[in-house]
This record gives sequence, structure tokens and C-alpha cells, in this order.
Amino acid sequence: MDGKKFDKNTLKTLVIAASLLLNCVLGGASYTYYNHLAEQMNETASLQSQVSHLEGSVSDLQAQVDESQPTIDGLKAQVASLTEEKNGLQTQVDTLTSQKADLQKQVDTLKAGASSGSSSGGSSSDSSSVPAAYSSSDDQSETVYVTDTGSKYHSAGCRYLKKSQIPMSLSEAKRQGYTACSVCGG
Repeated sequence: MDGKKFDKNTLKTLVIAASLLLNCVLGGASYTYYNHLAEQMNETASLQSQVSHLEGSVSDLQAQVDESQPTIDGLKAQVASLTEEKNGLQTQVDTLTSQKADLQKQVDTLKAGASSGSSSGGSSSDSSSVPAAYSSSDDQSETVYVTDTGSKYHSAGCRYLKKSQIPMSLSEAKRQGYTACSVCGG
């Protein structure tokens, strides 16, 4: 019977040893599993902390955007107003440019008429060389021309009228102290 006892004792010992070995293996595996789980939990906590920090940054940036929005809206309104003002001024420039061109045509026409009258040998009293609105024999309606700087009055087409020519009646020119040009005779 001793052999059976021995076998039972050996069997019990082997079962206990196997049980201990199994506990060690399972304990080691459990330890590794729990250790890995703890690392993942620490990593998750770190990532959650980073997310919280980034959410705070996003909130700060949104607050800055919200704070800047009235300034941005004001600047947009100024741009719109200035654009509208620029367009209005451009319209005025276009209108004035057109008016200038029309006036230049009128001046060129008057100069051409005055030049053709003096080049054909006519005098300033010749009604064919002076526009009808200025021709007459009396001093009140006879037109002469003065310059910005001179003291003489001139007939249309006089060579001294190249830089400036200001039309006025002969009587007004005399009243203002102008005297006749010695070249064209006024």
C-alpha cells in the first residue's frame, strides 16, 4: 500500500506543483496584462490632458476671433465706403475730363477761326474772322485779347498771344489801363 500512498502523495505533490506553476504562469501573464493595461491608461490620461489643453487653445482663439470681429466688420464697412467714394470721384473725373475735352474743342475752333481771319489779311474788326458774338464796330462789343502778364491788348492771332489769351471787350481793356499792341494794333 505504500506504493499507492506514494503514488497518491506524488500525485498530490504534482498537482500542487502544477497548480503553483499554473498560478505563476497565470500570475505572470496577469501581471503583464495589468502592467500593459496601466500603461494604456496612463497614455489615455496623457492624451486626454493634451485634448483638454488644445480645447483651451481653441477656446482662446475663438475668443480672439470674436473680439476682433467688430474691428473686422468696421474695416469692411470702411472699405465699402471708400470704394463707393472712389467710384463717385472717378465718375466726377470722367465728367470733368469730358467737359475739358469739349471746352478744348471750343477753344480750338475759336483759335482756328481767329487764325484764319488774321492770316487772310483781315483786321480784328472784320466780322468774317471773329465769331459773330464778338463782332461789332463799337468798343463795347469789339473783342480784344490780353495776356496774364502783359499791359497791351491784342487782336486775335497776334504772335504775343501764344502763352495766354484772355478775351474782353475793347472798352474794358482800355478801362483797365491796357494799351494797343504795336505789332497787331489791338
